[in-house]
Amino acid sequence: MSELVITEAKNDVLVGSDGTHYIDLFSAFGATFLGHVNPQVTAVVRRQLDKLWMIGAISTPIREEAARLVNGFFPDTHQLAGLYSTGMEAAEFAIRHARVTTGRNGFVGFDRGMHGKSMATAFLGWNNRDGVELPQFHRLPFLPAMSEVDILSQLHDRLAGREVAAVFVEPLQGSGGGYQASDEFYHRVEACCRETGTLLVFDEILTGFYRTGVSFFHIGAGLCPDTILIGKALGNGFPVAGVVTRTAHPVVPQMLPSSTFSGNPLAAAAVVGTLTELNRLPIESFVADIHQQIRSSLQSLSGDGVAIRGCGACWVVEFPESVDGRQLVSAIYRRGVAVGFGGGFMRLMPPATVDPENLKSACSTVVDEVNRALSLQP
Repeated sequence: MSELVITEAKNDVLVGSDGTHYIDLFSAFGATFLGHVNPQVTAVVRRQLDKLWMIGAISTPIREEAARLVNGFFPDTHQLAGLYSTGMEAAEFAIRHARVTTGRNGFVGFDRGMHGKSMATAFLGWNNRDGVELPQFHRLPFLPAMSEVDILSQLHDRLAGREVAAVFVEPLQGSGGGYQASDEFYHRVEACCRETGTLLVFDEILTGFYRTGVSFFHIGAGLCPDTILIGKALGNGFPVAGVVTRTAHPVVPQMLPSSTFSGNPLAAAAVVGTLTELNRLPIESFVADIHQQIRSSLQSLSGDGVAIRGCGACWVVEFPESVDGRQLVSAIYRRGVAVGFGGGFMRLMPPATVDPENLKSACSTVVDEVNRALSLQP
């Protein structure tokens, strides 16, 4: 797997340099949600290539169209505050936005949440055992290390001093094992933030735009965060992310809202092409079918130390420590299926446009190889 080189791709199929085809159950960390080289998205970006690539902070028609389409996914109380190149950059802006809005410097995240790999965003979710400490940045435990009741108690104590600007939540931990709390937990977090004047930031970079079945996780849970981070599927693989904020919390210069590539016309074109296609397709139906296929295929693996977590088109398979995960995943790749792997678990995040027969075949391969690996345990 380490020597694998991909030279081209189309929808749900990758082609290696040796001509081997792979059914893609990972969709580039979940980014190519409408499939690789989606023709409708490609056409919009190609047209923009001949018009304008970069213009800095000056507005363009394509950027305005992108903002209109993004705003269409949210209530009138929220609007797009800016487009950025990566989820990390979007999260960094959300930090600056919260500091200026609240006049506070503290931040809270939860263990194994993924908000990016800058020093600040990484610290909010991961203990890298590198000795880094950021004053006023706090990382609280998360499931399954602690119960929801005890986590909420720690959060309440941390927010009581009214020094925290924002709480960052990744509702379904894509890089942290697929763990998610109950809707009631998230409602309690929201209530605690409201009581203390703390902003609630929902990181929907992975879960947004129907990846988990509904348009956004927070909408399905009946929540109303102050800030929503979007990305990955937003540009169907083009480097673009965004920050959506309450209109009551306007963007001001002190937040340093722009950067060299933020909101560039090519990124905006990818957003326009992607969201136009998302609005055209029966995405919810596609994802419901994926959910059913993956759940029914993988349910036989539950037990014997194997855990299956996820929903929609976002799943995690965790296997016992006695299983050599890299060897298992390599075997899956040798049989022509691409999956994600890290932290002792496998991630399955197919595109919404995956061919149903390809998905069925790929799931069967995953089940076969996991069972084979379990049979070889000492």
